[in-house]
Amino acid sequence: MAYQEVGGSKEFIKYKDCEAGDVLVEGVFRREYQGKFGVQYEFEAMCGKIVVLNSAGQLNYKMDFIKPGTKLKIIYEGTVVLDKGLMKGKSSHQFKVLKDTAFDGEIGTEDEGLPDFEAGEEEGELDLDDLDI
Repeated sequence: MAYQEVGGSKEFIKYKDCEAGDVLVEGVFRREYQGKFGVQYEFEAMCGKIVVLNSAGQLNYKMDFIKPGTKLKIIYEGTVVLDKGLMKGKSSHQFKVLKDTAFDGEIGTEDEGLPDFEAGEEEGELDLDDLDI
C-alpha cells in the first residue's frame, strides 16, 4: 500500500504567472465555493496537494458542466482580446478543460468506496413506463 499526504496547504494559481500550455492542475475537482474575490474551484491534485483556481469567464462556463468527484486536467491557453459582447476589447483568460472518462472517482484506488449501480438502479429513478403520459 502507498500513502501520500493530502490537504497540507492550498496552492492558489495566479494566471498572470502562467504561460500558454501550462497544466494548471491534474486531479479531482472537489468543490466550488464563494471566495473573497468570487467563485473559486478547489481540486485535489494527483500529488495530494490542494490546488485552487480563481473565477474566469471561460473557466466558469466550462466548469458548469463538471460535477465534484470528476478527474480533470486544466490547461492554460493564454489570453485573447474579446471582439464582441459586454467585455468587447477586454483581455480574457482561456482554458482547456479535459475530463478523464475512465476515472473511477478516487485517487489511488480501483472502485474502492463507490456504489456499484447499473443503469436504471439509482434510487428514485423512474422508468418511462411508470409515467402517465
